[in-house]
Amino acid sequence: MPKPEVALVKKWRDLAEEGCLYAEISRLYPGFSVDQVRHYCLGHTGRKIPGPIQKVDRWLGSNVWLRGENSPHAELTEEVARQVLDDWDEEADRWKMSGADWAKELGVSASTIYMLRRGETWRHLGHLNSGRKPRRSRRRRRSA
Repeated sequence: MPKPEVALVKKWRDLAEEGCLYAEISRLYPGFSVDQVRHYCLGHTGRKIPGPIQKVDRWLGSNVWLRGENSPHAELTEEVARQVLDDWDEEADRWKMSGADWAKELGVSASTIYMLRRGETWRHLGHLNSGRKPRRSRRRRRSA
């Protein structure tokens, strides 16, 4: 792979400082890989090049360039994940459609839907219904 010019690395670092993902930067400059962009932005390569050097853990440990649809393990698109999370019925205080039914409709495993609803996956969406559970009734019926 070609070595980037100093001016280009400065642009990458500025974009990363603004919050762009390394994958996004790499897509803007197709002649360079995500790893190459990351190495230059983190200062592993080209440390003496001016511009803001990123902190290694700037995203709090989450591998952001592999989040959501960018993950090689993703079975859902962001649109579908939002659709599943939007399936909450406020009045009934429960999910409208079961996770198993969603899984069958989308052709994925039920655990994919359950992990999405529990907030274990697609957490970066910050969706209101991610991790949502029905409220428990405060009054419990006793058997006589």
